[in-house]
Amino acid sequence: MSVDQQLLFCPACGHGQLETLIAPNVLYGSNYCFRTSTSTSARKGTEFFLSVINEVAPERQFRCVLDLGCNDLFLLDLLKDRADFRVGIDPVWENRESDREDQSIQIFGMNFEDVDLQQLPAKPDLIVCRHTLEHIIDPCRVVKALMDIAADDAVFIFEVPGFDGLIQRFRFDQIFHQHAQYFTLASFLKLLEKTGGRHLLHRYNFHDWCGMAVAFVKGPADICKDVKHWTQTEIISRYTNFQKQMSITRELLDFHTGLPLYGYGAAQTLPILGYHMNTDFGQLIAVIDDDDEKDGIGYWNLPVKVVPARKVGDLHDAAVLITAIDNVQPIMKKLLTNRPRHILVPLNII
Repeated sequence: MSVDQQLLFCPACGHGQLETLIAPNVLYGSNYCFRTSTSTSARKGTEFFLSVINEVAPERQFRCVLDLGCNDLFLLDLLKDRADFRVGIDPVWENRESDREDQSIQIFGMNFEDVDLQQLPAKPDLIVCRHTLEHIIDPCRVVKALMDIAADDAVFIFEVPGFDGLIQRFRFDQIFHQHAQYFTLASFLKLLEKTGGRHLLHRYNFHDWCGMAVAFVKGPADICKDVKHWTQTEIISRYTNFQKQMSITRELLDFHTGLPLYGYGAAQTLPILGYHMNTDFGQLIAVIDDDDEKDGIGYWNLPVKVVPARKVGDLHDAAVLITAIDNVQPIMKKLLTNRPRHILVPLNII
Protein backbone atom coordinates (compact mmCIF):
# COMPACT_ATOMS: atom_id res chain seq x y z
CA MET A 1 0.00 0.00 0.00
CA SER A 2 1.28 3.46 -0.90
CA VAL A 3 -0.12 6.63 0.66
CA ASP A 4 0.98 10.15 -0.22
CA GLN A 5 2.58 11.98 2.73
CA GLN A 6 2.25 15.63 1.82
CA LEU A 7 2.61 18.03 4.75
CA LEU A 8 0.30 21.03 5.02
CA PHE A 9 1.37 24.16 6.88
CA CYS A 10 -0.77 27.05 8.13
CA PRO A 11 1.23 30.31 8.21
CA ALA A 12 -1.51 31.97 10.28
CA CYS A 13 -1.31 29.67 13.31
CA GLY A 14 1.95 27.80 12.62
CA HIS A 15 0.41 24.32 12.59
CA GLY A 16 1.42 21.41 10.40
CA GLN A 17 -0.81 18.50 9.39
CA LEU A 18 -0.61 15.57 7.02
CA GLU A 19 -2.82 15.97 3.99
CA THR A 20 -3.69 12.26 3.82
CA LEU A 21 -4.60 10.52 7.08
CA ILE A 22 -4.76 6.77 7.62
CA ALA A 23 -7.58 5.36 9.75
CA PRO A 24 -6.48 4.81 13.39
CA ASN A 25 -7.68 1.19 13.37
CA VAL A 26 -5.16 0.50 10.58
CA LEU A 27 -2.25 2.30 12.26
CA TYR A 28 -2.83 1.07 15.81
CA GLY A 29 -4.17 -2.42 15.31
CA SER A 30 -2.53 -5.66 16.38
CA ASN A 31 0.65 -4.82 14.44
CA TYR A 32 1.40 -1.71 16.53
CA CYS A 33 4.27 -2.86 18.73
CA PHE A 34 5.91 0.23 20.26
CA ARG A 35 6.13 -0.01 24.07
CA THR A 36 7.59 2.72 26.29
CA SER A 37 9.27 0.39 28.78
CA THR A 38 11.35 -1.34 26.08
CA SER A 39 12.62 1.88 24.49
CA THR A 40 15.66 3.54 26.05
CA SER A 41 14.85 6.92 24.51
CA ALA A 42 11.19 6.72 25.61
CA ARG A 43 12.19 5.86 29.20
CA LYS A 44 14.55 8.83 29.31
CA GLY A 45 11.87 10.98 27.75
CA THR A 46 9.52 9.95 30.55
CA GLU A 47 12.08 11.20 33.08
CA PHE A 48 11.94 14.59 31.36
CA PHE A 49 8.14 14.51 31.48
CA LEU A 50 8.17 13.74 35.21
CA SER A 51 10.51 16.67 35.79
CA VAL A 52 7.89 18.95 34.22
CA ILE A 53 5.19 17.52 36.50
CA ASN A 54 7.42 18.15 39.52
CA GLU A 55 8.15 21.68 38.34
CA VAL A 56 4.47 22.54 37.90
CA ALA A 57 3.07 20.70 40.92
CA PRO A 58 5.89 19.89 43.37
CA GLU A 59 4.81 17.39 46.03
CA ARG A 60 1.13 17.81 45.14
CA GLN A 61 -0.97 14.73 45.83
CA PHE A 62 -3.67 14.17 43.23
CA ARG A 63 -7.09 12.63 43.55
CA CYS A 64 -7.18 11.10 40.06
CA VAL A 65 -4.60 11.02 37.29
CA LEU A 66 -5.79 10.32 33.75
CA ASP A 67 -3.21 9.25 31.14
CA LEU A 68 -4.40 9.67 27.57
CA GLY A 69 -2.29 7.26 25.53
CA CYS A 70 -1.07 5.19 28.47
CA ASN A 71 0.75 2.61 26.29
CA ASP A 72 2.23 -0.06 28.59
CA LEU A 73 1.43 1.92 31.79
CA PHE A 74 5.06 2.93 32.29
CA LEU A 75 4.18 6.51 33.27
CA LEU A 76 1.20 5.52 35.44
CA ASP A 77 3.43 3.07 37.30
CA LEU A 78 5.80 5.93 38.13
CA LEU A 79 2.86 8.02 39.41
CA LYS A 80 1.64 5.31 41.78
CA ASP A 81 2.42 7.34 44.92
CA ARG A 82 1.09 10.62 43.53
CA ALA A 83 -2.62 9.79 43.05
CA ASP A 84 -5.48 7.96 44.74
CA PHE A 85 -6.82 6.75 41.40
CA ARG A 86 -5.01 6.09 38.13
CA VAL A 87 -6.77 5.74 34.81
CA GLY A 88 -5.31 4.95 31.40
CA ILE A 89 -6.83 5.19 27.93
CA ASP A 90 -5.22 3.49 24.94
CA PRO A 91 -6.56 1.24 22.15
CA VAL A 92 -3.48 -0.99 22.44
CA TRP A 93 -5.28 -2.54 25.46
CA GLU A 94 -8.38 -3.49 23.48
CA ASN A 95 -9.82 -6.82 24.64
CA ARG A 96 -6.97 -7.38 27.10
CA GLU A 97 -7.63 -4.82 29.82
CA SER A 98 -7.46 -7.56 32.47
CA ASP A 99 -3.93 -8.58 31.41
CA ARG A 100 -2.26 -5.82 33.40
CA GLU A 101 -0.23 -6.74 36.47
CA ASP A 102 -1.37 -3.73 38.51
CA GLN A 103 -5.11 -4.17 38.90
CA SER A 104 -5.41 -0.84 40.73
CA ILE A 105 -5.11 0.96 37.39
CA GLN A 106 -8.38 1.37 35.51
CA ILE A 107 -7.89 0.89 31.78
CA PHE A 108 -10.05 1.73 28.78
CA GLY A 109 -8.75 -0.23 25.80
CA MET A 110 -10.32 2.00 23.16
CA ASN A 111 -10.03 5.34 21.43
CA PHE A 112 -10.76 8.33 23.65
CA GLU A 113 -13.85 9.23 21.64
CA ASP A 114 -15.43 5.88 22.58
CA VAL A 115 -14.80 6.11 26.35
CA ASP A 116 -17.76 6.62 28.69
CA LEU A 117 -16.19 9.33 30.84
CA GLN A 118 -18.92 8.86 33.44
CA GLN A 119 -17.11 5.67 34.48
CA LEU A 120 -14.12 7.58 35.84
CA PRO A 121 -13.68 7.04 39.60
CA ALA A 122 -13.33 10.80 40.20
CA LYS A 123 -12.89 14.00 38.26
CA PRO A 124 -9.25 13.91 37.15
CA ASP A 125 -7.10 16.66 38.62
CA LEU A 126 -3.95 15.61 36.74
CA ILE A 127 -4.34 14.87 33.05
CA VAL A 128 -1.22 13.75 31.25
CA CYS A 129 -0.76 13.04 27.58
CA ARG A 130 2.72 12.12 26.40
CA HIS A 131 3.34 11.77 22.65
CA THR A 132 -0.28 10.96 21.86
CA LEU A 133 -2.01 14.17 20.78
CA GLU A 134 -0.07 14.19 17.52
CA HIS A 135 -1.77 10.89 16.59
CA ILE A 136 -5.31 12.22 17.04
CA ILE A 137 -7.22 13.43 13.99
CA ASP A 138 -9.27 16.06 15.89
CA PRO A 139 -7.10 17.17 18.86
CA CYS A 140 -9.21 20.26 19.55
CA ARG A 141 -12.31 18.17 20.26
CA VAL A 142 -10.37 15.83 22.53
CA VAL A 143 -8.78 18.62 24.59
CA LYS A 144 -12.16 20.35 24.95
CA ALA A 145 -13.74 17.11 26.18
CA LEU A 146 -10.96 16.69 28.74
CA MET A 147 -11.48 20.28 29.93
CA ASP A 148 -15.16 19.56 30.44
CA ILE A 149 -14.66 16.48 32.63
CA ALA A 150 -11.61 17.67 34.59
CA ALA A 151 -11.67 19.04 38.14
CA ASP A 152 -11.67 22.83 38.37
CA ASP A 153 -8.13 22.86 39.73
CA ALA A 154 -6.83 20.24 37.30
CA VAL A 155 -3.32 20.46 35.88
CA PHE A 156 -2.80 19.37 32.29
CA ILE A 157 0.63 18.38 30.98
CA PHE A 158 0.84 17.44 27.33
CA GLU A 159 3.98 16.57 25.41
CA VAL A 160 4.12 16.41 21.63
CA PRO A 161 6.93 16.18 19.09
CA GLY A 162 7.60 19.88 18.58
CA PHE A 163 7.39 21.17 15.01
CA ASP A 164 9.64 24.08 16.07
CA GLY A 165 12.41 21.67 17.05
CA LEU A 166 11.88 19.51 13.99
CA ILE A 167 12.45 22.52 11.74
CA GLN A 168 15.37 23.84 13.80
CA ARG A 169 17.16 20.48 13.75
CA PHE A 170 16.37 19.60 10.11
CA ARG A 171 14.55 16.44 11.27
CA PHE A 172 12.11 16.08 8.40
CA ASP A 173 12.56 12.32 8.67
CA GLN A 174 10.28 12.63 11.73
CA ILE A 175 7.31 13.36 9.49
CA PHE A 176 5.44 10.10 8.97
CA HIS A 177 1.93 8.65 8.86
CA GLN A 178 1.39 8.00 12.56
CA HIS A 179 1.92 11.68 13.37
CA ALA A 180 -1.06 13.48 11.87
CA GLN A 181 -0.46 16.76 13.77
CA TYR A 182 2.70 18.89 13.99
CA PHE A 183 2.41 21.45 16.79
CA THR A 184 4.54 24.54 17.06
CA LEU A 185 4.31 26.45 20.32
CA ALA A 186 2.24 29.03 18.42
CA SER A 187 -0.30 26.45 17.23
CA PHE A 188 -0.50 24.76 20.64
CA LEU A 189 -1.29 28.11 22.25
CA LYS A 190 -3.97 28.61 19.59
CA LEU A 191 -5.41 25.25 20.59
CA LEU A 192 -5.56 26.36 24.24
CA GLU A 193 -7.23 29.61 23.23
CA LYS A 194 -9.97 27.64 21.45
CA THR A 195 -10.50 25.10 24.25
CA GLY A 196 -10.37 27.37 27.31
CA GLY A 197 -6.87 26.62 28.55
CA ARG A 198 -4.31 28.93 30.15
CA HIS A 199 -0.65 28.27 29.45
CA LEU A 200 1.58 27.88 32.52
CA LEU A 201 4.93 26.94 31.02
CA HIS A 202 6.58 24.95 28.28
CA ARG A 203 9.82 22.98 28.18
CA TYR A 204 11.76 21.35 25.34
CA ASN A 205 13.49 17.99 25.09
CA PHE A 206 15.27 18.18 21.76
CA HIS A 207 16.79 14.71 22.12
CA ASP A 208 13.47 12.84 22.15
CA TRP A 209 11.48 13.65 19.03
CA CYS A 210 12.22 17.36 19.61
CA GLY A 211 9.69 17.03 22.42
CA MET A 212 7.67 20.03 23.60
CA ALA A 213 5.90 19.70 26.95
CA VAL A 214 3.19 22.25 27.72
CA ALA A 215 1.59 22.66 31.14
CA PHE A 216 -1.77 24.41 31.36
CA VAL A 217 -4.89 24.81 33.47
CA LYS A 218 -8.45 25.93 32.87
CA GLY A 219 -8.75 29.65 32.35
CA PRO A 220 -8.45 32.50 29.87
CA ALA A 221 -5.51 32.51 27.49
CA ASP A 222 -2.49 34.57 28.47
CA ILE A 223 0.22 36.19 26.40
CA CYS A 224 3.36 34.12 25.79
CA LYS A 225 6.28 36.09 24.36
CA ASP A 226 8.52 33.11 23.61
CA VAL A 227 6.82 32.26 20.30
CA LYS A 228 8.47 31.74 16.93
CA HIS A 229 6.35 32.21 13.81
CA TRP A 230 7.83 30.28 10.88
CA THR A 231 7.43 31.33 7.27
CA GLN A 232 6.93 28.91 4.42
CA THR A 233 10.20 30.13 2.91
CA GLU A 234 12.13 29.27 6.09
CA ILE A 235 10.67 25.77 6.21
CA ILE A 236 11.36 25.06 2.54
CA SER A 237 14.94 26.33 2.92
CA ARG A 238 15.61 23.95 5.82
CA TYR A 239 13.93 21.05 4.03
CA THR A 240 16.16 21.67 1.02
CA ASN A 241 19.21 21.53 3.30
CA PHE A 242 17.90 18.27 4.80
CA GLN A 243 17.52 16.79 1.30
CA LYS A 244 21.13 17.69 0.52
CA GLN A 245 22.31 15.86 3.64
CA MET A 246 20.29 12.77 2.68
CA SER A 247 21.74 12.81 -0.84
CA ILE A 248 25.31 13.07 0.47
CA THR A 249 24.71 10.17 2.89
CA ARG A 250 23.46 8.02 0.02
CA GLU A 251 26.61 8.87 -1.96
CA LEU A 252 28.78 7.93 1.02
CA LEU A 253 27.06 4.53 1.15
CA ASP A 254 27.79 3.98 -2.54
CA PHE A 255 31.46 4.89 -2.03
CA HIS A 256 31.84 2.18 0.63
CA THR A 257 30.12 -0.78 -1.02
CA GLY A 258 33.55 -2.43 -1.40
CA LEU A 259 33.67 -2.93 2.38
CA PRO A 260 31.44 -5.00 4.65
CA LEU A 261 28.58 -2.53 5.16
CA TYR A 262 26.16 -2.56 8.09
CA GLY A 263 23.48 -0.39 9.58
CA TYR A 264 23.28 0.04 13.35
CA GLY A 265 19.92 0.53 15.05
CA ALA A 266 16.72 -1.18 13.84
CA ALA A 267 14.52 1.89 14.19
CA GLN A 268 10.85 1.51 13.27
CA THR A 269 11.26 4.63 11.13
CA LEU A 270 14.10 3.16 9.04
CA PRO A 271 11.86 3.01 5.93
CA ILE A 272 11.32 6.78 6.27
CA LEU A 273 15.08 7.35 6.32
CA GLY A 274 15.40 5.10 3.28
CA TYR A 275 12.74 7.10 1.47
CA HIS A 276 14.63 10.36 1.95
CA MET A 277 17.96 8.75 1.04
CA ASN A 278 16.39 7.10 -2.02
CA THR A 279 17.57 3.64 -1.02
CA ASP A 280 16.08 0.41 0.28
CA PHE A 281 19.32 -0.37 2.16
CA GLY A 282 19.78 -3.47 0.05
CA GLN A 283 23.56 -2.80 0.07
CA LEU A 284 23.70 -3.50 3.83
CA ILE A 285 24.68 -6.95 5.05
CA ALA A 286 22.27 -6.43 7.96
CA VAL A 287 21.07 -3.89 10.49
CA ILE A 288 22.72 -4.48 13.86
CA ASP A 289 20.63 -3.96 16.99
CA ASP A 290 21.21 -4.43 20.72
CA ASP A 291 17.80 -6.07 21.24
CA ASP A 292 18.17 -9.87 20.95
CA GLU A 293 14.43 -10.23 20.39
CA LYS A 294 14.78 -8.54 16.98
CA ASP A 295 17.02 -11.33 15.70
CA GLY A 296 16.00 -12.23 12.16
CA ILE A 297 13.10 -9.82 11.81
CA GLY A 298 12.87 -7.35 8.95
CA TYR A 299 10.72 -4.69 7.35
CA TRP A 300 7.78 -5.11 5.01
CA ASN A 301 9.26 -2.71 2.47
CA LEU A 302 13.02 -3.14 2.93
CA PRO A 303 15.12 -6.20 1.90
CA VAL A 304 17.28 -6.09 5.01
CA LYS A 305 17.26 -8.21 8.15
CA VAL A 306 18.15 -7.42 11.76
CA VAL A 307 20.97 -9.22 13.57
CA PRO A 308 21.88 -8.89 17.28
CA ALA A 309 25.16 -7.12 18.01
CA ARG A 310 26.48 -10.18 19.86
CA LYS A 311 26.37 -12.21 16.61
CA VAL A 312 28.30 -9.78 14.43
CA GLY A 313 31.77 -9.93 15.92
CA ASP A 314 34.67 -7.85 14.64
CA LEU A 315 33.73 -4.69 12.70
CA HIS A 316 37.28 -3.34 12.27
CA ASP A 317 37.19 -3.67 8.47
CA ALA A 318 33.56 -2.62 8.08
CA ALA A 319 31.70 0.62 7.42
CA VAL A 320 28.68 1.24 9.66
CA LEU A 321 25.80 3.60 8.99
CA ILE A 322 23.90 4.72 12.10
CA THR A 323 20.31 3.93 11.10
CA ALA A 324 18.57 4.88 14.35
CA ILE A 325 19.12 8.63 14.27
CA ASP A 326 17.44 9.29 17.62
CA ASN A 327 19.94 6.98 19.31
CA VAL A 328 23.11 8.33 17.70
CA GLN A 329 24.81 9.09 21.02
CA PRO A 330 24.55 5.63 22.70
CA ILE A 331 25.23 3.86 19.38
CA MET A 332 28.28 6.05 18.75
CA LYS A 333 29.69 5.12 22.18
CA LYS A 334 29.42 1.43 21.29
CA LEU A 335 30.95 1.90 17.85
CA LEU A 336 33.86 3.95 19.16
CA THR A 337 34.66 1.01 21.44
CA ASN A 338 34.42 -1.54 18.62
CA ARG A 339 36.17 0.79 16.13
CA PRO A 340 34.79 -0.01 12.66
CA ARG A 341 36.83 1.45 9.82
CA HIS A 342 34.21 4.07 9.01
CA ILE A 343 31.16 5.40 10.92
CA LEU A 344 28.56 7.20 8.79
CA VAL A 345 26.05 9.58 10.41
CA PRO A 346 23.12 10.72 8.23
CA LEU A 347 22.60 14.15 9.81
CA ASN A 348 24.97 16.90 10.95
CA ILE A 349 23.02 17.82 14.10
CA ILE A 350 23.00 15.32 16.98
